[in-house]
Amino acid sequence: MARTDLYWIKQGDAEATGPFTFPQVQSMWHAGTIKVTDKIRRADKSEWHSGNEVRRHLEKGGEQLTVGKIVLAFLILGLVWWCSAVVLH
Repeated sequence: MARTDLYWIKQGDAEATGPFTFPQVQSMWHAGTIKVTDKIRRADKSEWHSGNEVRRHLEKGGEQLTVGKIVLAFLILGLVWWCSAVVLH
């Protein structure tokens, strides 16, 4: 069974909240619940990192599909279908 890393979040002077899974932390980052000044640490570590320090990890993956990406995917699919129809006929 895969190990799941858990994270704690400290916002301002408030007590730390958690633990959260990484996908939960990413969702909170994308929703704007976690700010660059908030602190995050892995449950098995004692060192806190600012949201700004770990932002590239939080922004990696987890992107939502936008209408533009969906339209682009359909255009590419249509182009591939059209090219295959021309080549096969």
